[in-house]
Amino acid sequence: MHGTAHLPKLIAVCKQLAPLEIIVISKWTLELGAGIRAVSAEDAENLFSWRREAAKHARGSVLLFLGEEQIDSLSGLQRFLFPILYGKAQVVLPQHDSRNRKMIKPQPIHSFSLLVNNLFGRSDLREASLLDTPHAMTREALSKIGVEQLAQPAQAHKRAVVGGLSITAQIIGTGTEERLFLPQLHGSLLKELSLYEKLVIAEQLDLVSHLPFRGGLSDGGRRRDLAENVSGTNRGIPVTQVGKWPLRQTSLYSGKTVSVIIPALNEAATIQQVIREVLRLEPVEIIVVVNGSDDQTAQLARECGATTVEFPYALGVDTGRAIGASLAKGDILLLVDADVIMTAHDLYPFVLACQCGVDVALNDVSIFLNQPCADNVFVACRQALNLALNRKDLGIGSMVTVPFALRREAVAPLGWPILLCPPKAQAVYAQAGVKMELVHQVNSFSSNRLRPEKHFASSGMPPAVEQIAGDHVEAMQFLVKGR
Repeated sequence: MHGTAHLPKLIAVCKQLAPLEIIVISKWTLELGAGIRAVSAEDAENLFSWRREAAKHARGSVLLFLGEEQIDSLSGLQRFLFPILYGKAQVVLPQHDSRNRKMIKPQPIHSFSLLVNNLFGRSDLREASLLDTPHAMTREALSKIGVEQLAQPAQAHKRAVVGGLSITAQIIGTGTEERLFLPQLHGSLLKELSLYEKLVIAEQLDLVSHLPFRGGLSDGGRRRDLAENVSGTNRGIPVTQVGKWPLRQTSLYSGKTVSVIIPALNEAATIQQVIREVLRLEPVEIIVVVNGSDDQTAQLARECGATTVEFPYALGVDTGRAIGASLAKGDILLLVDADVIMTAHDLYPFVLACQCGVDVALNDVSIFLNQPCADNVFVACRQALNLALNRKDLGIGSMVTVPFALRREAVAPLGWPILLCPPKAQAVYAQAGVKMELVHQVNSFSSNRLRPEKHFASSGMPPAVEQIAGDHVEAMQFLVKGR
């Protein structure tokens, strides 16, 4: 506990529930009156250990855990407890009212909970988690989770979910609760992590680190063997044509040169329009990595004068980027997709940023994606990774989304194969201290070709979302291992 001023109000509400007992965990010696037990928190090793100590002393058949962040109304708590007292729920988790989501500032750390719930097949729980209070559980649920495990709420949440317990999320926070002022825990500037956020992130990263590689999720059929075996000589890469125009001299970038990399699979409908736009940037070369195509993509790219690298089989997502980057000669690498036509006006800021000293120039897509993160795992995993990198300022900026640009001098020493998994590359770059910034806003989603086989699923996550979620788990596992 970080204070005692709120206790009289909190206890008064709890007494109206007519509980068997009220247990207060505190590091101070307290006189609380009849029917209330004070338990010392001296042995608590972290912010969540008080839950374990409370459970050790509790005698009731249902345990309600209340935090010190807010004081809920009696009616709010009664409604919250209804599924466990009068229904079949064994665990009740807090969930914000979706009708008020646009009026309530979302908590970025909830992005982790949404990702984890999707990994465990409980997308219905959205961001609800045992990390948050209030939550309640039956004595039977406690025995399955384990009293000691309550000090690690992310692991406790996993045990509850995979253990087959009946879990429900109940709306809490209707606007009648009293929020408490706890600057020690929650105080931070806009682009900084609060102490509470750091503790929650550490809990969630520990959980992710113990999952199977990538959480057992698909990686989109990547040919990692090809990209990881790329050497400095690039032997074995089938370069069909080297760009037919002379290496261009341009005054746009103060003597710097630009290479554009475009992976392509059956993109005959758009490839020439994409190339025409990037040609306006006056690049030194355009490299089109054609893989698994059975249309005229390669021929059309050659007609535009691009360097073409042609594989008869599909390389899987992002592998073409890694191979194209390994071939590039420019000082700045601009990566775009073959199925999204973006104007030179929207592409230029990414190259300009690298010219001006940014090492990784990212697309700020926050205004184009549905917010808040609690309903969208595609958004949530991006935000979760940036929080884990202590880059709250990046929001949902990600190397998953094109366009983005790289400054060769800064990133080449880290190797091109890491581009196989863009979130992992982002983690590697962040740990290496390269300068990574959001530099422009361009909507690359509205014109992206819809692929039903990748973007829809009758149950669970669609294949594209599963692959992206797995990429972010892989990146987080790399982070934990590196620490």
